Amino acid sequence: MDNKISVVMAGPLPPAVGGMATVCADLAVSVLAHEVDLVLFNTAKTTRPNRSWVEAFTCRVVLWAKWWRLIKQKPNTIAHVHTCSGLTFFLDGFLVALAKMCAVPVVLHIHGGRFAEFLDGLPWPLLALARSFCRRCDRVLVLTETWQKTLATRLGRQNFCVMANGVSVNACPVRCYEAHSTCNLLFLGSLSSAKGVLDLLAALPHVDNAVLHLVGGEGEPGILENIKASISQYAISHKVKLHGTQVGEEKQRFLEMADIFVLPSHAEGLPLALLEAMATGLPSVATTVGGIPEVMANGKEGLLVAPGQPRQLALAIDTLVKDPTMRRRMGESAKQRCIAVFSIDSIAQQLAGIYRQVSGH
Repeated sequence: MDNKISVVMAGPLPPAVGGMATVCADLAVSVLAHEVDLVLFNTAKTTRPNRSWVEAFTCRVVLWAKWWRLIKQKPNTIAHVHTCSGLTFFLDGFLVALAKMCAVPVVLHIHGGRFAEFLDGLPWPLLALARSFCRRCDRVLVLTETWQKTLATRLGRQNFCVMANGVSVNACPVRCYEAHSTCNLLFLGSLSSAKGVLDLLAALPHVDNAVLHLVGGEGEPGILENIKASISQYAISHKVKLHGTQVGEEKQRFLEMADIFVLPSHAEGLPLALLEAMATGLPSVATTVGGIPEVMANGKEGLLVAPGQPRQLALAIDTLVKDPTMRRRMGESAKQRCIAVFSIDSIAQQLAGIYRQVSGH
């Protein structure tokens, strides 16, 4: 008799882009799919752009009805809801409420580097509602120990559990660390000032023998115009290439051709792009925000700098550009750390253990 735990996992799925979609897709093909009876429930926006509020509300009601039927049809189910800040959190909160109405255990999985700021900006009635959603959950998963402490001061005592993001490391080819006359710098993520893209452009004039590849879509209105203005201001058009959003094999191609990964964010949770870069053996230059210092140690897997400091950023990048031996050492250390701590199958095993705890198995 099959006595696997049944799990319905709600979150955005590809072709949606972003960390949550990648995590959900990776978990679906990890050992978790063998450990539990896993059903994916797509919460990504599927309607046309500029939809009316009537259409948006109707689509959301239809989504909630589908969720209700799915939860009711599967006995002994656990609901696993991936969420982030903004309106998305409250929409996902209704999934939590519906699952609890069916007496189903709920695991709420919080993503996003600006979740604390989101909570701080809520009026007290909405903050109370957010606390209520979390309080009803059997576990609230956060990405790092730092985030657990940060959110505990805002949400109060919850059933927190630290659960890092995971990445696939088995399929990554062996990297050839060659010395180049020109280094390829890679930024991978949504293009926004919060991700430090404008800081990176301001740093680039002070870095010789490097070309920056910006891979990602618009993360805020008007950012492309600001990027182009910065490129013109600093006269670095020959040093910057815009590639737009890349997924799947194309994204992997950029990770494999790069020499240095750069993520100068002002706020982060546990950036999946950083883990993907480490998994491919890339040394990184990143900022001391969110869970990044828990992922990579300064001087070991890469170099850490303060956020919002283009000169510090330039010095760190330039240091790696000029030292291929350091790039090799840090890149190899980064990949080994990913294999040991952040492999998707290791994270999946931890998640299966949490499911067993909340189900009583």
